[in-house]
Amino acid sequence: MQKLLLLLGFIFCTCTTLWSQPKQYIWNDKSQLIYESITSLKISEARKNINLERKSNPGNLINDLLESFADFYELFLNENKAEFQRLYPQFENRIKLLSSGPKNSPYYLFSIGVVQLHKSIVAFRFDKTWDAAWDFRKAYLLFKENQKAYPNFSPNDVYFGIITTVVGTIPKGYQWIVNILGLNGKISDGNALVLKYINSKDAYSIRCRNEALLVYPYLLMNFEGDQKKTFDFIENTPYDFKKNYMHAYMAANLYLNHQQSSKALNIMQQLEVNASYLPLPFWNLELGYAYINELKLDKAQKSFTDFIQTFKGNFYIKDAYERLSWIAYMKGDMTKANFYRKQVLTVGNQITDADKQALQNAKKGTWPNPILLKARLLSDGGYQTQAIQILTGKTSKDFENEADKTEFAYRLGRIYDLMEQDENAIKFYKSAIEKGSNQPEYFAAKAALLIGNIYENKGQYARAIEFYNTCIEMKDHAFKNSLDQKAKSGIQRCVK
Repeated sequence: MQKLLLLLGFIFCTCTTLWSQPKQYIWNDKSQLIYESITSLKISEARKNINLERKSNPGNLINDLLESFADFYELFLNENKAEFQRLYPQFENRIKLLSSGPKNSPYYLFSIGVVQLHKSIVAFRFDKTWDAAWDFRKAYLLFKENQKAYPNFSPNDVYFGIITTVVGTIPKGYQWIVNILGLNGKISDGNALVLKYINSKDAYSIRCRNEALLVYPYLLMNFEGDQKKTFDFIENTPYDFKKNYMHAYMAANLYLNHQQSSKALNIMQQLEVNASYLPLPFWNLELGYAYINELKLDKAQKSFTDFIQTFKGNFYIKDAYERLSWIAYMKGDMTKANFYRKQVLTVGNQITDADKQALQNAKKGTWPNPILLKARLLSDGGYQTQAIQILTGKTSKDFENEADKTEFAYRLGRIYDLMEQDENAIKFYKSAIEKGSNQPEYFAAKAALLIGNIYENKGQYARAIEFYNTCIEMKDHAFKNSLDQKAKSGIQRCVK
């Protein structure tokens, strides 16, 4: 009996010690390995190691921060509503838990800010715009305060830099949010903070490196508008695209969106196949884009179908169905083409510009000119020689409606632009503006934006600003928010 009592006493004392262990922020070597697993999308492996660390160090709040990273990537990338209902409330619970830690640590405000930012982005992903805006503001203020309190705590620069850049380029359609929330930021300041962290050699330089390397190319491309600088950075940085799925996705996505389908396809085909990685339906979507840009219609059809069947969310569903309708249309199967078009009208959402455009096209009830469609797809993939061959010998008189005439001019301008024939590009872009400035299609506004890019690259900033403003002034066209954002970013860059 005495031995039993002693044993129970030992257990009680041990448990009491564990339960009463003070809350701390300890980012140790195991924490770093877990972070690297999460940001490579080895989510299940990371969760197992978090649970093991909790048993060893129950008072370490960094485990809760890392779990927030895991939930964030899973929810953001796979957009599963059932998982959202289960995991989203945990962000607020973690914020409360992280607030119980020592306030004299640089991780105190930083950790709460990161989870607040996770909560904001996930809320936006699931169409909770107002909640997302307030959480975004909270994150902004937390990182701003932490930067003042701990200016040498470099991980703060990554997230405060991202927020600063985004705030500086919010388009007119969402400017009311900025005004209400009292935010301010500049592209150059935000991007510089992220790059400063990437180049840092201090004790914190590897803490958030994977995310800094993930977001910086997007900041360069989408906010600085510098394609060469973006791809130079990607190609001269020692990324491991075979084993880090998140970095591979970033690079493939940027290549696909900037006429380099073959490079994107090469990255996707060399990925390490391993069950430990988070299943990501978006790989099928990206493969579909790559194949359709090569006019490999059967492979594209399979990839888009696989995406629709495995993805639990709504983003890019309309866009995928529209591309399936194009494939059937180009194959001459109008029964399937019309079936897929009906799906565009009934499923998915309208949050992304691509989905908005797909819905607008479906509502019009007309089909794209097959010549212009094939030229567009080839050009989008970077196959400019093949695209120009399709349009050779054609004039605007060969197209019946005004939208097709505008697209013909825009498409030629775009092809010549990508072939670095600036004079021809500007000539046809101006023709597209003249023909389509009052049309609901995006061709005229995009043409104005791209003329602005050409003049900016030539150092002719006044001319560039003129055409960026032309883009912004056009009303009620597809992709307005994203085009306005890019034009606004261009104006900021040109104001020297």
